[in-house]
Amino acid sequence: MEVRTDTQIKKINFRSNKRNLLESFLSGSNELGHEPLKVDYKLFIEAANKKNVQFEFIRLKSFNLDKTSFDISNAQNALLEADYALADSGMLIIDTQDQDVLLTVFLAEVLHVVIPASKILHSMDDFELLKGKRAIELGGGIASISVSSSDKGHRFSSKVLRTMVYVLEDI
Repeated sequence: MEVRTDTQIKKINFRSNKRNLLESFLSGSNELGHEPLKVDYKLFIEAANKKNVQFEFIRLKSFNLDKTSFDISNAQNALLEADYALADSGMLIIDTQDQDVLLTVFLAEVLHVVIPASKILHSMDDFELLKGKRAIELGGGIASISVSSSDKGHRFSSKVLRTMVYVLEDI
């Protein structure tokens, strides 16, 4: 008979819950039309740093790439880091005041978004508990708390043709 402490049981349940959040997010993101992938952190860095991989616009918070960012108005491929992801809807939340980032969400032809697996929350209610307010959907499965609620009625036409979502493990 195997005996486990309360701490061991909590760790097992926590890992199981994280795995369920990840799978729910991947499914929801796919339903939004995104192309979500679960990727090892080190492999992603290695692939993104290759010379033949080009991003015209890069904004990352958790790590750096050995690449430079160019003009956002001509960004065919943009690489951004989301602050949170919501498992129940597949939505990504970008919490920034950087107007270039918000503009890039609409101007890039292919939007590459990375999100650490540890930043996946169950729902918008969990996000609201963390931040004290709800995020406003910008469109295309992306939301922000930087946009005022008066902007909610203004829908922009997005140029984004593809949204690639990379859920980074081991970050």
